[in-house]
Amino acid sequence: MRKLISIVAFMTFAAVTANASYINVRGVWGTDALNWEIRGDEKQQTWDLMTGSVQKILAIQVTDANNVQITSADGKSALAIAYAPTTTLFKGQLDGRAVDLKVDHTNNGTHWFAGVFKNHRPSLRIDVPKNENEGRATGFYKNELADLYILPTKMGYYLKGYMNGYWIDLDIKKNEDRTYSFEGSYLSKKMSLSVTADTAIDDVIEYLLLDMPVPGVDFLNLKKEGF
Repeated sequence: MRKLISIVAFMTFAAVTANASYINVRGVWGTDALNWEIRGDEKQQTWDLMTGSVQKILAIQVTDANNVQITSADGKSALAIAYAPTTTLFKGQLDGRAVDLKVDHTNNGTHWFAGVFKNHRPSLRIDVPKNENEGRATGFYKNELADLYILPTKMGYYLKGYMNGYWIDLDIKKNEDRTYSFEGSYLSKKMSLSVTADTAIDDVIEYLLLDMPVPGVDFLNLKKEGF
């Protein structure tokens, strides 16, 4: 009965956001077909993420300008995000694992991660790309090596290096038909994706790199003219 109530609640949430902006992601990662749909507006979003045979459904609620709540249909995720100019706090759980993460921000565009993320203790620094200058992630995330370059290109971004101990060599670009393509390797497996959207896709890139949504803000400074 409890599961039925949860499913009905998420169906109602999806209906509310049916006419909002969208991001559709289709393609292949390794041997798995990937089919993601993100619908939402400034106040709420639904993320329906199908990867192979595994489905994850997230509901995101913006309670005010500085606070976001993320829950999942299976009850394994309940995460609160609190944004502030110098610090972002993530507290709760994702995928049934504990999150108590603090990210400090500096004026020059550096993020410092510390605390607990999915039962691991990251020690991560991210220098975001700025003014077409490269960004870089270094340290450890989920106890695994991170040494990743975020390289701005004319049509998008090129990601190259290690994240979570796995190799990434991924070209992300906007095409002439206004779709986006992700081509290369992600977490040591081949990736080929096509993305259609009527809004910015920075949330998708952040999700791939950080393994969690960071909605409502351009967290890694990926929005730029023409992308």
